[in-house]
Amino acid sequence: MRAEDLPPDAPGHYQQSHPDPYYIPEKLPLSSRVEIDEDLTATISDATFQLGRIDGISPTVDFSPVLYTSLLRLEAVETAEIEGADVEMDEVYAYHTRQKSGSSGRVSRDLQEVLNAERALSDGFDAIKQGESISVELLKSLHETLLDGVRNEGDVVGEWRDDDVHIPSPRPGQSPFVPPPADHVSELMDSLEAYIQMDGEYHSLVDLAITHYQLETIHPCSDGNGRLGRILIVLQLHKAGYLSEPYLYPSAYFNRNKQEYVETMRAVSEEGQWRDWIAFFIKGIEEQAKDSYERTFELLELRREYEAQYPNQKTSHKLARELFELPYFTADNITDRFDVSRQTAYNAIEELESDGIVIEVTGKQRNREYKAIDVFDILERPVQR
Repeated sequence: MRAEDLPPDAPGHYQQSHPDPYYIPEKLPLSSRVEIDEDLTATISDATFQLGRIDGISPTVDFSPVLYTSLLRLEAVETAEIEGADVEMDEVYAYHTRQKSGSSGRVSRDLQEVLNAERALSDGFDAIKQGESISVELLKSLHETLLDGVRNEGDVVGEWRDDDVHIPSPRPGQSPFVPPPADHVSELMDSLEAYIQMDGEYHSLVDLAITHYQLETIHPCSDGNGRLGRILIVLQLHKAGYLSEPYLYPSAYFNRNKQEYVETMRAVSEEGQWRDWIAFFIKGIEEQAKDSYERTFELLELRREYEAQYPNQKTSHKLARELFELPYFTADNITDRFDVSRQTAYNAIEELESDGIVIEVTGKQRNREYKAIDVFDILERPVQR
């Protein structure tokens, strides 16, 4: 689209550059009012209901810290996958299990990206819980964490970019999208920070859609913009009172709908199509909150089944009941947790292996590792829509 073809409703303008023009979004707040119709109001209501359900049930489970750690790791895996990483949940749990015993071993670049995303989301959430505001400085700090050990040559880390970026279009034949030049980034990000800190102008979920669009359109970093933006979603949901812990993993929705994600944002820039973007974005919040609730409920039901099936004080029974707090483990973890001998630990593990409750995952004869089959099936299954 040529610069002169942008309609009056477009929330920005093109600035000529070769071979493709820069797109420079207007500063927030928006100069044109976003209209919220009945259908969009219903979408907001549905998402709010689902967020209330997940934040209502999750803190009540007695393995709540493990639950939100698992959901946080799901978010880390999904957000890295969008950027091309290929890591399974098993690998993340295996790393943490080995790290506790001082033998984490070599870490691939893909796994490092996941671990960085996990740490950045955790650090950011903790900062907001402790009263820190969502600020430019916090975002820069989280960006530095995201790219720790995985930066590409020339990437600027922990600061805004100093060069141009070009975002390829998913649509064949369409020109790339070129965010604003580097000398515009600081001013635009300062206005975004001010808008977030003043709590916006609309319903908080609508403002969340607006600020996510703004961050991704500014594209303030050399790399890691998508990962940073998706972390910001979870931080803003906490700040707005929707999440007491990071029980939501929004990246899975954007991963499932990559092309629509890119195209609806571009339609905002070039056509002023706010309604479609906001509806798409908030629908994602609703779907992911519903999915988190369903996984939590399934884990609770599985916990009840195990409590009925393994009711006594045998080590194997105690282990079955505690798989929700220890879904990936070694024999040493069992000896330490239950203060039993290694032979007793192995006997307990073998009993649960024979019952199909746990499985050995390394294929080794020594230094074996085990995972809870049913727990991981719930955590790793595709979203049920």
